[in-house]
Order: sequence, then structure tokens, then C-alpha cells
Amino acid sequence: MAEESNAIEELKIKDDLSDANTLTIENEEPNQTNNKNEDDKYKDILEVKEDLTKSKKKSLLSKILIGLIAFLLLLLSTGIILYFLGFFSPQEEIQNAAQNNVLPVEIKEEAYKFDIKDINSKKLNEQLSFLTNKNISKDRNEELEKLENEKRIIEEQKAKEAEAFKAQEEALLKEKTAIEEKKIQLENEKAELEAMRQEALMLKEQLEMNKTKLENTQIEKVDIEISPKEEKVSDLPVEASTNKKFLKFINVAKIKGSLYKKYLDKVSAVNPNVILCRDDKNRIEIYFGPFNDEETRAKLLDKLIKNKFEEAYEVEFTQDEFDKRCNY
Repeated sequence: MAEESNAIEELKIKDDLSDANTLTIENEEPNQTNNKNEDDKYKDILEVKEDLTKSKKKSLLSKILIGLIAFLLLLLSTGIILYFLGFFSPQEEIQNAAQNNVLPVEIKEEAYKFDIKDINSKKLNEQLSFLTNKNISKDRNEELEKLENEKRIIEEQKAKEAEAFKAQEEALLKEKTAIEEKKIQLENEKAELEAMRQEALMLKEQLEMNKTKLENTQIEKVDIEISPKEEKVSDLPVEASTNKKFLKFINVAKIKGSLYKKYLDKVSAVNPNVILCRDDKNRIEIYFGPFNDEETRAKLLDKLIKNKFEEAYEVEFTQDEFDKRCNY
């Protein structure tokens, strides 16, 4: 449509030009006076023609460019639509259509004459042997794999059983150890009770021995202290004078709890003349004495201190107090 309109416009311009030329030729002779004006008009017409030609060319080029751009956009949009519709991918359908269009050709089967002589028996045997060995090897591998799986399962089961047995054995061992420790503890307690009983018996025997020894010492002391002169001068009985006299002792220790034989043996190692007494709070007291002189008592006290009996000290009390403490 655009080309036809351009052609019509060109034809109109040509007609105008031809008319202008005809008018110019016809009026050339009678209108020589107006030649100058006509020339000017002709020039104007030519300029208008040139301007029209240039504008038409420009409009034509712009229209061509717009048409090309529209055509390219149309092609691009069409290609995108066809791509998404899968127009470019289905080659198999085209091939199938082509194959369907191809007419089936009948192939003539040639009769093949089989000759047993053509068979290569050696090669055939080799192929059969290869296939047989391959099948045997495959079966053997499958069997070996099956055996390995069974062996692995059995080993895992054995490992689990061994672990469970080990845990049970450890629990039994712990229980046995606890029982043995309890048994040893009971035996130790029994031995301690027996030792305490033996110590009590020994203390009792020691007390009896000390009591007897003290009685003998007191009798000897009374015999020594009483002289014929004193018997004449003194009007008091012997027993009364003895009871009022202060006796010299060394207090080794006061036992707040139980007295053990080991400690008593340690004290006896310093001096065997040990006396066991009790104070007014019923606590066991260990004494040495009575001493006849101060020097003997001082030497024994020094000896006790050297043997780490640092709490030992000198003490004196009457016979009545001594009997009350020690002869009970």
C-alpha cells in the first residue's frame, strides 16, 4: 500500500511538471515579459520537487526500517512461541512420519543351503566351553558371595553374644568382688571384736595382778615405816596413819575411749609396774607408783617424756583415794 501511494504521488508530481513545462512553452512567445517570473516559478517548483523527493525518500526509509523491525520482532516472537511449543525438538515424529511415508519393500529371502561341512567344530567347541566356564564362574562367584554374607552374619552374631557374655561376666565379677569385700570387712570386724575381748581379759588380769602387787607393796611399806620407837610414841593405829599419808605416783595418760593392748604394751615397755585406775568420770587412768623416794619418780618421768609420753605428770594422793581409784 505504501509503495502504491508513493507511485501515485510521483505520477502527480510528473504531471505537474509536464503541465508547467507545457505552459512555459506555449506562453514563451507571447509572454516574453513574464519569462523571469516563470523561471522563478519553475525554480520554485523544482525546489519543491526536490524537497518532496527528499521527504519521500526519508519517509520511505523510515517505513522500510519500521517494517524490518516489525518483521524481526514477529519472527522472534514466533520462534519463541514455537520453541516453547516444542516445534524444534520432535525429530522422532518427523523421522517416524518419513518412515511411514516410505513404502515397505519386499525383501526376497534367498534360500540358504546348510552344509554340515561349513561348521567349524573346533571353534564351536571353544565357544561352548567359554560360555560354560563363564556360567560356572558366575555361579561360583554368587555362591562364594552368599557364603561370605552368611559367614559375616554369623561372625557379627558371635561378636554380639561375646560382648553380652563379657558384660554379664563383668557384672558377676563385680558382684563377687563386692561380696568378698563385705566378707573381709566382717572378718576384720570380728577380729577387732576378738582383739577387744582379749584386751579386756588382759586388762582384767593386769588389774588383778596390779592389785595383788599393790597390796604386797603396801604391806611391805607398812612394815618398813613402822619401827619400835614409833610403836611406842604413836597412839594411832597403823592403818589410820597409812591412810592419811600421801603416796607418790606418775599419771601417764587418761584414756577417754577404749584402752588397746598395743598402747598398754608401749607403756609397759618403759616400766612394767603399770597400775590401771579410773577417775570420778569412770575414765581409765594409767599410773606408775607408788614411789618411795622423789629421785626414782623423777627418773621415770624423764624416761616417759623421752619416749614421747609428754602428757605424763607427777601426782600424789592418800591411800583412801588410791583405793577408791584403783582398788575397785
